[in-house]
Amino acid sequence: MKSEKYPFLIEACDEFPAFPTHTHGLTEIGMPEFFIDPCAFGPAGNARLINRAYDYFRKLRNAKKLKAILKGETVKLTGLDLKPDTGTKDPYVYCFREVFPDFEAVKLAYPVEDSEKDLAGMRFIQIYVEGDTFALCDGYYEGGVTW
Repeated sequence: MKSEKYPFLIEACDEFPAFPTHTHGLTEIGMPEFFIDPCAFGPAGNARLINRAYDYFRKLRNAKKLKAILKGETVKLTGLDLKPDTGTKDPYVYCFREVFPDFEAVKLAYPVEDSEKDLAGMRFIQIYVEGDTFALCDGYYEGGVTW
C-alpha cells in the first residue's frame, strides 16, 4: 500500500517459483525501481530492506551514491549505513547496481509484451548481498527462482 512516507508499492512472492521482490511507483517520482532476490530475506525482510534503501537514497546527502549507481558503479552499504538510528550489528554488506530491462529478474518482476516501449524511461536497481554472485546471473531467475 502506498503511503505518504512510501509513495510506491512493493510486490513480493512467497510461493515458488518466485519473482523478485520489487517496487512499483518509484519511476513516477523520478527514482529507479528497486528489486531483490525473493530468497534473500523473504517477503517481509526484503520489503524492509527496500524501504531502508529508499529512505537512504532519497536523502540529498546520498544523491552522489545514487548517481554513481546510475553511471554503472556498484555501491556497497552496510546495515548501519541504511539504518543508522538502530545501532544494530547487521553482518551484511548490501550492494546496489543498475541493471537493464533485458535482465531476467527485471523480466520476471515487470512482465510486459514490449520492454522497449512498456518500460521506456524506467531504470532498475538490483539489491544483493555481497558474495551472493549467483543473484547476478540471468540463469538464476529463468522460470522463476526456486529454493
